[in-house]
Amino acid sequence: MYTTSLPPSPDSPGVAAAWARGIAAAERPARADEAEQVARALVDQAVQRTPAGAQIHATITVTGDGLMIEVRDPSGVQTSDGAAWAVVSGVTSSYGTSGGPEGHTAWAELRAAS
Repeated sequence: MYTTSLPPSPDSPGVAAAWARGIAAAERPARADEAEQVARALVDQAVQRTPAGAQIHATITVTGDGLMIEVRDPSGVQTSDGAAWAVVSGVTSSYGTSGGPEGHTAWAELRAAS
């Protein structure tokens, strides 16, 4: 499992995208482009919801047949931009969100190429 924490700054989606691409290139090379796109989209949404001084937490888990990307922010808000979900839904096998008092989590699963 790989983890990183990011501030809610305009640079964070790009930082997360590069981080995800590097992990995917090492673990699931066929999914590096998609991992980059998904991480950028999910962190971009988290940046918009996260107050200054708080942190966004991203996790990539290598699964038996792909990657799971999760992004957690402290907002608890489950709304997202339709354009972000269009990117995510176009390249993932499944995705979703959950939220509550502990924060909001968006996740996406990238399965290995068959």
